[in-house]
Amino acid sequence: MIELTATYSPEDNKLRLYASAKLDDDTYQRVKAAGFSWAPKQGLFYAPMWTPVREDLLLELCGEIGDEDTSLVDRAEERAERFGDYSSSRAGDAQRAHSAAAAIADGIPFGQPILVGHHSERRARKDAERIENGMRKAVNLWETSQYWRDRAAGALRHAKYKERPDVRARRIKKLESEKRVHERERDDAITKLTWWTEEGLTKDKAIALASVCHVYMPRKEGDRADVTTAQTAYGALTDSHVTLYAPRTLEEVIDAAKVAYPKAIARAERWIEHYENRLAYERAMLEEQGGLFGDKVDLQPGGRVLVRGEWSTIVRVNKRNGKTLSVTTDARFVPVRPIEEIKDYQAPSGDSSPATAAAAAAASAP
Repeated sequence: MIELTATYSPEDNKLRLYASAKLDDDTYQRVKAAGFSWAPKQGLFYAPMWTPVREDLLLELCGEIGDEDTSLVDRAEERAERFGDYSSSRAGDAQRAHSAAAAIADGIPFGQPILVGHHSERRARKDAERIENGMRKAVNLWETSQYWRDRAAGALRHAKYKERPDVRARRIKKLESEKRVHERERDDAITKLTWWTEEGLTKDKAIALASVCHVYMPRKEGDRADVTTAQTAYGALTDSHVTLYAPRTLEEVIDAAKVAYPKAIARAERWIEHYENRLAYERAMLEEQGGLFGDKVDLQPGGRVLVRGEWSTIVRVNKRNGKTLSVTTDARFVPVRPIEEIKDYQAPSGDSSPATAAAAAAASAP
């Protein structure tokens, strides 16, 4: 019997499926259709990102989804080790190709030209071709060896880059933005469900709703069998494509909306819950790393911040819900800087320099 184990890693947002033996054809097709790919060196299936459909499939197959034991850096080190093996193998192949070409060249007297018309001409030209091909192969293999060394270094560098506090802070902002998208989807579905369930809904009003609400009708006896596209609520209410679909009543359209929108709400809430969990993880990791420098200081207009090696004066501190997101500075080209880019800070000195005065004036302006 095949033993299946599923894991999830919040570091890379990937789902992984481990199997003790080869999957049967039906399970394999379902796993592939859900977007999983086979990683032969690791001996597992992985999905590039979490989705409700993929999670449901793994829960069905495995019963539960555990935490991934290996960290992002651990996996990067394993990849770097594999790339290092590839590099060593290609370097060995290059050395052997070079030695073979050199052995042929050593058998030819130094400076000996090809004697045109001599009985040795054919062999000499063949040897010259072998030497050229051997040297070209050696050079290509040496370049390939360098490529795998670069890949090994890049794998480790990328993993460590993703763990930097400023990179993690930017990732948190992106997750917050994606969460807001699904919150809007949920709220929109709740609003439209309220419209469809309103008492006394007339057909004319339902047609107006259907023109802006994407509701699809379930198949019904009388629909043409060769039609694979579901009928829309608007088409059902306006009797469009009467030769393709059986007639629907207003009550049937309302029932379809009552089924469709709760599903949309539940799907959006699963995404929201997922993003809340990811945000909790990223914020905890950021706090464990010591947080951002900009969160530890009291940023004030007139103060100076060090961003990308240059000092500039703060003109305005930009906040949302009481949290500082960025600062507007007197820098000429890129005045607005996110808080994660701040590396150092100097409080206002109280002098009367033009920059400090301008910052104070801007801060006090309505």
